[in-house]
Amino acid sequence: VRYPMAGMTSHKVTIGIYNPKTQKSIYLNAGDPTDRYFTNISWAPDARSLYLIELNRDQNHAKLCQYNAETGELMGTLIEETHPKYVEPQHPIVFLPWDSSKFIYQSQRNGFNHLYLYGTDGKLLKQLTEGKWLVSDILGFNSQRKEVIFNAIDALGSANFAVNVTSGKRSLPFNINTTTEGVHTGLPSASGTYIIDRYSSPTVPRNIDIINTKTFKSINLLRAKNPFEGFTMPSIEVGTIKAADGVTDLYYRLVKPADFDPAKKYPAIIYVYGGPHAQMVTGGWQNGARGWDIYMAGKGYIMFTLDNRGSENRGLEFENVTFRNLGIEEGKDQVKGAEFLKSLPYVDGNRIGVHGWSFGGHMTTALMLRYPDVFKVGVAGGPVIDWSYYEIMYGERYMDTPQSNPEGYKNCNLKNLAGNLKGHLLLIHDDHDDTCVPQHTLSFIKACVDARTYPDLFIYPGHKHNVMGRDRVHLHEKITRYFEDNL
Repeated sequence: VRYPMAGMTSHKVTIGIYNPKTQKSIYLNAGDPTDRYFTNISWAPDARSLYLIELNRDQNHAKLCQYNAETGELMGTLIEETHPKYVEPQHPIVFLPWDSSKFIYQSQRNGFNHLYLYGTDGKLLKQLTEGKWLVSDILGFNSQRKEVIFNAIDALGSANFAVNVTSGKRSLPFNINTTTEGVHTGLPSASGTYIIDRYSSPTVPRNIDIINTKTFKSINLLRAKNPFEGFTMPSIEVGTIKAADGVTDLYYRLVKPADFDPAKKYPAIIYVYGGPHAQMVTGGWQNGARGWDIYMAGKGYIMFTLDNRGSENRGLEFENVTFRNLGIEEGKDQVKGAEFLKSLPYVDGNRIGVHGWSFGGHMTTALMLRYPDVFKVGVAGGPVIDWSYYEIMYGERYMDTPQSNPEGYKNCNLKNLAGNLKGHLLLIHDDHDDTCVPQHTLSFIKACVDARTYPDLFIYPGHKHNVMGRDRVHLHEKITRYFEDNL
């Protein structure tokens, strides 16, 4: 897929409405589509108009626009939102089922994603939710009680709530009788009288209840058995350390071998993602630890993961601190994690490795190059090496264009640091990767050849951005062997 990369000419997109009765299409008369994005499309309840959120190319100015579905003409701009860094609308508006003159708009305008009630004239009627947590999604409605049912999330977990549109009163989490910890998702009935509540917690692999949203009485539909029952398992701990700014709390997960001996010195591996829209340390099953983390702890490694600034579910300021300099502040926070590991008497500070994929591949490579005396071994999968090779909308949202931010692109281009490599670095890339194109890894290998440094390279033929199917077993064995050989 030849997508436009950051700084290139973008696609010119038009929006058509097809009428199955007349078998004819009309197109929205949105004007010149150059350097504009049309997102989050929704229908009016009477289907006579269409709503969408339009973004400028800089992605710092969003407009909620209403179009006539029969003529394609613009009927009005209802809401405008700007931010000096970026605005990131991710949810179409949703109309109240009992009142088609009102809709819910989601916004991070006060630092966290919350629900706002608007009239169809674009007038703000009230803010429905607020606090230092965020709404992850609207799940449904209870029309009889005039409630919006939604899922709320923070650094530690998520729960399903309802808020009364008239009074603004928020109900307790529906799962109050079962557990308030863990990661919950919800599926309400059409009436909103019941909700299917699925959750996991650090010690509960999966639980499904059906809950009455008024009385909170619940019936258990499934409580999964521990899939590791009978196995000798590692221990999992979570905690916080301070970010590189000295103020922000960051959550970490530490996995220790089952036969842990505090008198021994263990090698440690940091598993990292670190980018936007991802949270690695959760309040869910095993605190989000992956199978490979458990496997490696069984082989005698301390496994560590830290959600640095820039990652998800901690609010806008936490996320956008990385603006125009992707990978740099995140790296400083990961080094704080490495320092924490070194402070533990049972960690061998000279044997710290790092592994990640995609944005985590960028982080792995960046940490090996920026902090060559801290990290001894790295395995970077599908890494971003040069942000100017990345897809236009994501790349420019967080980095602006290479033309307007040359310094940022230069500082974040890992080819410029190729000469710093000291330890063992394995780059893994799929030859059909259409998310993070192979050009990233190939150009980095060339930079290393020019700089006379010696990374390793492995290609998985026939795969896209990740290695799936039976080859995934080979991938994890390959990664494991690299650490076994070098760490």
